[in-house]
Amino acid sequence: MDKALFKIIEHGSMDWEKAVSLREKVLRKPQGAFFTVEELQKESNDIQVAGFIEGRVIACAVLVEEGAIYKMQRVAVSEELRNQKIGKKLLEFCNSYAIKNGISSIYCHARNTAVKFYSENGYIAEGDYFDEDGIPHLKMRKILI
Repeated sequence: MDKALFKIIEHGSMDWEKAVSLREKVLRKPQGAFFTVEELQKESNDIQVAGFIEGRVIACAVLVEEGAIYKMQRVAVSEELRNQKIGKKLLEFCNSYAIKNGISSIYCHARNTAVKFYSENGYIAEGDYFDEDGIPHLKMRKILI
């Protein structure tokens, strides 16, 4: 989707609040869970990424710096816009941002329902499935440089 614009947003900003709302709708509400104030405060030093169409947040991710690598987490795309390459463009933005900042690889804990998506975008599985928040996940990594 060419009209999507991706950028870094500030923790605590109105755009961030919209991104948190999207994350909660996509990632937490289906499990009957919600983000706590403490969870959200812990990410205050992390890199907040959001995708927009006409000012509306349609995708988001959080990049956590761990030395020369990033952990990508809380990745979400608006359900009505899936299968339109928005997730792919979000990953491409995160990869480019990481490379510009000297990051050598990005890894994530992919839900079992997202493993195929990450594989199609160059991520390689590491290890076996594990339980995270009651959902099977697989650690996946993409080498950038």
